[in-house]
Amino acid sequence: NFSLGRRRHVVAANLASLAQRCDAMQVPYEVKPSPIAGVGLFVTQPVARGALLWKYAPGESVREHDEASLRAQLKTLTPQAAQDLLEHVYCWLGQVIEILDDAKLWNHSKSPNTGDHPDGEGDGAGDGVSSYALRDIAAGEELTDDYSLHHALPWFEQICKDVGAESCIAVGNSYK
Repeated sequence: NFSLGRRRHVVAANLASLAQRCDAMQVPYEVKPSPIAGVGLFVTQPVARGALLWKYAPGESVREHDEASLRAQLKTLTPQAAQDLLEHVYCWLGQVIEILDDAKLWNHSKSPNTGDHPDGEGDGAGDGVSSYALRDIAAGEELTDDYSLHHALPWFEQICKDVGAESCIAVGNSYK
């Protein structure tokens, strides 16, 4: 949930429509109201440091956009749906990454409990794009990420401005 203030209007009655379960989430979790913003993802069992939480899988858990494909998709949406989409994506390596499952509800924290694998990549550790536990996470704890670590794309920031959306990187930088 990228808009920390604006998203507080999401209520528990909307949770069923937000939930889109898929195999990308690797740990048991629930979607529920968040003290951070709107709704968030909460693990239902303890998670060990280094555990894979969410698997990045193009075409399954994410859709990768360049500027043209994102603009084409936005043309098919209502203004509210376009704003909602833009506030639930992130930029990475020159692309906009649209998350297709509940992972789009991951909230920002300047002290996150998730991110790249805490031991780096390779040798059985992280893959550089999936989400891992940075430390042990207790049952009932909300999964959080540091949005300021994502990349900024000037064309994406302009699209967000034009639509009245707050980008992931803008949120991350405003709460650093």
